[in-house]
Amino acid sequence: MRFAYLVLIIPPLLWAGNYVVGRAIVDEIAPISLAFWRWLLAAMILLPFIIKPMWQQRQIIQNHFGALILLSLTGITAFNTLAYIGLQTTTVTNGGLFNSLIPLLIIILSRAFFNISATWQQLLGIIISFTGVVLILSQLSLEKLTHLSFNRGDIWMLIACLDWAFYSLLLKHYRPPHITNLVLLGITIILGCAMLYPLYLWNPWNEVLPVFNRDIILALSYVAIFASLLAFFIWNYAMAKVDAHIGGQFVHLLPIFGAILGMIFLGETLQVYHILGGSLIAMGIFMSLNGFSFLLGHHTS
Repeated sequence: MRFAYLVLIIPPLLWAGNYVVGRAIVDEIAPISLAFWRWLLAAMILLPFIIKPMWQQRQIIQNHFGALILLSLTGITAFNTLAYIGLQTTTVTNGGLFNSLIPLLIIILSRAFFNISATWQQLLGIIISFTGVVLILSQLSLEKLTHLSFNRGDIWMLIACLDWAFYSLLLKHYRPPHITNLVLLGITIILGCAMLYPLYLWNPWNEVLPVFNRDIILALSYVAIFASLLAFFIWNYAMAKVDAHIGGQFVHLLPIFGAILGMIFLGETLQVYHILGGSLIAMGIFMSLNGFSFLLGHHTS
């Protein structure tokens, strides 16, 4: 169990890299095109490794096809497409703020649909972590916090985060039994990509088709291999083993990793608010994991 919590650190790191890459190519590839080509490339890379195990587990796939469609629609087709659309007209700051609502959304949906309540300690941990996120986003400036503005892109981001909360819960409660992580990842990517293709052909926002230069190819390679295949494989594995409302807490690590990667790749500097906010985020996650009982191996879910 502790291993599942520890590896949950990795997906937010890889997704933070996705934000860095996304900022670099935002003017070169439109959101639906980016989502489609990201998942198509991921499917092409994964296909040689999953043909045989998918055939071996074809009965599981057939028996749980409806659940797999829902997982594909929410986790692959919808989330990244909605987020990419939102980031066209909202700020990265607002995007990070909305992503930090995901743990709270998971708790609300858990209560509404599965009658699962979080403990007071877990709720307090989420509040502390969210406070840390606000410190990072506001940069310890009340003026910046009070002057946050919201627009149409924020609505798309909120829908994307609600979608990811649904996906996390579906993954916990409707994951087909006995399916391997590799086959689950492969079938959801294939189905998700298939559902994206008609939207890509329809092109409702008249997106300009991308020109596949060196920068776009490198960017797509990163988001396909690391932010898609590796991150989703680890997230799917870990979320099957932990409580969804606790695992969802690790989304709060995104701003920390974003700041670190910004320093490494974008020349940004470490600020006091990074340290304070990061400390609160770590404290909140630690509290949600039942503190020292987690370290001693007494945590149960």
